[in-house]
Amino acid sequence: MMCEECGERAATFHLTTISGGEKVERNLCPVCMAKYQKKLPGIDFGNLAGMLAGIMNATKAAAEKQDEVPAATGLVCEKCGTTYESFQKTGMLGCAACYQAFREPLEEMLNRIHGNVQHTGKVPGGVRKDVSLKLSIDRLKQQLVKAIADEAYEDAATYRDQIRALTQQLEAAQKAEADGAKEGVTE
Repeated sequence: MMCEECGERAATFHLTTISGGEKVERNLCPVCMAKYQKKLPGIDFGNLAGMLAGIMNATKAAAEKQDEVPAATGLVCEKCGTTYESFQKTGMLGCAACYQAFREPLEEMLNRIHGNVQHTGKVPGGVRKDVSLKLSIDRLKQQLVKAIADEAYEDAATYRDQIRALTQQLEAAQKAEADGAKEGVTE
């Protein structure tokens, strides 16, 4: 599908906006999406992309494991005696040791539901944007290490390039902030 904005590149983003009760859907390429990102303050597309990547990876992993039989049947917490089947029925664990006893199936479930097993949280509105950039860089560095370990060198090169681009953005933002602080002192 081609970008509805420029008509030159493949659309990889689906943007839905609701304004005045009217819903408008557009398919955009990364370049045109970047233009919209500047027009939409307060939305952290970097973090959004990370969440979406996690969801996509979890979906892919779930599809690959579709034929596997869950190994969670028969798991029992040694400390309190809670079974994994009991947890599945009630949604409640018996004690703190259950988290270790049911670690693998819990991680699979969290990946399937949330797209990640690590809570990343949100950055408050008053906090500088560079915090989000730093988090994105850290996430990409983790993916880079994993790609190298898996010998997925093309993916690793992509991550490396993304890290460089975000690092440049971070340095530019920090420089602009420092320059702004200097102007405020001299005025």
